[in-house]
Amino acid sequence: MGLNEQRVGIWRLSLEQIEATVVDHLGRGRVPGNQPGPCFSRQVSMYLAKNVAGWSTTRIGRFYNGRHHTTVLHAIAKIERLRETDETIDALIEVLTAALSPTMEGRLSQRFERGWSTALIDAVAARVLEQISAATAG
Repeated sequence: MGLNEQRVGIWRLSLEQIEATVVDHLGRGRVPGNQPGPCFSRQVSMYLAKNVAGWSTTRIGRFYNGRHHTTVLHAIAKIERLRETDETIDALIEVLTAALSPTMEGRLSQRFERGWSTALIDAVAARVLEQISAATAG
């Protein structure tokens, strides 16, 4: 990976690390198609890749099965809108961002009991996925 392919963000993370963290809580996003669950997972990963790690939209799109950079821009904008209107999504992004932080060890454990960070992410993720399922069913 050349210097031109990655802009240094808040801290250096690979796209694989971001995807793995999101997959643990929201399911796989690097799949073909646009089913609501995988699509949301992919959009969250794209948002984190851009805003936490500073990856270019072109590189993020290539990582997600060759998607166009405008698709990545749409995903980022959608997550930003959802964060403004839905406190659950905002909490999910905050907790995932903290989970991706290299300094997370110790920081969250000081605020929460051990094991709560994973339980908190899972609880928020389950609520978000439940809301997505209800919205697409109705």
